[in-house]
Amino acid sequence: MASTNEGDVERRKAATPSDNEVVPVESYLCEEDHDCVIIHEVFDGQAPLEKGERELDKAMLARHSTIVIEPHQLGEECMRYIRVGNALHKSAVLSGVLALGMSGFRWSWSIPFSTVSVGCAAVYHFSWQHDPACKYQVDTAGHYLHRIPLDQLTATAPIILLRRDDRVRKKLHNTIAGACGVLLVYQLFSYATS
Repeated sequence: MASTNEGDVERRKAATPSDNEVVPVESYLCEEDHDCVIIHEVFDGQAPLEKGERELDKAMLARHSTIVIEPHQLGEECMRYIRVGNALHKSAVLSGVLALGMSGFRWSWSIPFSTVSVGCAAVYHFSWQHDPACKYQVDTAGHYLHRIPLDQLTATAPIILLRRDDRVRKKLHNTIAGACGVLLVYQLFSYATS
């Protein structure tokens, strides 16, 4: 009996995360048998933000389906970064739809919207599209909190990032921005030749 208890204690010690490492969570907790990662707060006095950023980059490059960020400052920065990318995407799509819709009524009204759509799509393409963070969305409502083992969390309000397939989203915004670009070139060419 004593050897069984000693073995259990050793297994628990091996499974207990240290404060400064990325902890993979068992894969059955996540959708489609992918794994989750918890990035814990580090209190060792050695640039905890940079260490957390490195661990977050490793987790994103490893394409984990769920990433839990416990350090508040790192979570807030990541959330802001993802929101900027989302805002660029939405601006490109909405201004593009407005530009294409207005082109039937007044050509001159659609030029500013076409310009905004093409500009936002270009900034998104060169700044965000190839970043691994653009594949993640923030779970602000806490719908996926039940997948995370709460006994492994040390923070009261962690940021949960969920990996999403964004191919359809990128195709939509690139198609709309491309159509707006063609419309913009045609409009400018028409004004220049008239």
